[in-house]
Amino acid sequence: MIGRPSPPRRQAPPAPMVSAAQRQREVARMLMRLDDMLKACADLAAAARERVSVGGMGRYRKFSRKVRDFFSLAAVTQERLDAAPSEMEELIGPMTTALERLHARMVILFVEESLGFFNTFARVKALPIGTHETVGVEFRALMEIRKFLDDPLYDGERGQGLRKQTDRVAVLMRAVMDRCPPLPDFGDEPSIGPRGTVNKPLRPPRAAPPAAGGRAAEPRPLPQPHSQRPDPRLEVRQLSLDDED
Repeated sequence: MIGRPSPPRRQAPPAPMVSAAQRQREVARMLMRLDDMLKACADLAAAARERVSVGGMGRYRKFSRKVRDFFSLAAVTQERLDAAPSEMEELIGPMTTALERLHARMVILFVEESLGFFNTFARVKALPIGTHETVGVEFRALMEIRKFLDDPLYDGERGQGLRKQTDRVAVLMRAVMDRCPPLPDFGDEPSIGPRGTVNKPLRPPRAAPPAAGGRAAEPRPLPQPHSQRPDPRLEVRQLSLDDED
């Protein structure tokens, strides 16, 4: 018996062709958006440093999230430039230079503002609950941005200074985390903290499941009061054919 032929596989439609003018306008809009985000980050950083001891960490997190959004958009912009049509050859160079300048300005802004913030925050006497975990998240973000400084663009004296400043921020973050103990782990299994340490749970471990082939012990029924015991006359019995005689 011959089976039914399999239906033809549907192929994804080809990506629409983008003209040089469309790609130029797209990249130009992205560069303008990056410039606006750079200015917004500068305002957020200034707000975070106004009153560091009162809600300063929350304002710093808004600043750092905006910085990460900037770098995400910068990566997409670079992808658009890499895929630009050949008709844009004369514009790719200037646009790439503009993108690199915006990228470098943001790296400088982030490092310098983070250093200024944590220089003050590390001296705050009363740290809020959860500072250990919050700073741990920002520490990982700092290490990700620290990788940008390995680019040959930062090989000069300014790049070396930025690397030293970034390492100083990392030292300050660790000092803050050491001052504030981590929150208890309310789970029932160990978890990994922001710095890679294993947190022990407060709850007891889960009961091990019964072995294969074994039967779990059935819970004993609770005794019922006399008023709730069923009447034997009302009990439903299972009948058989022998009961019909």
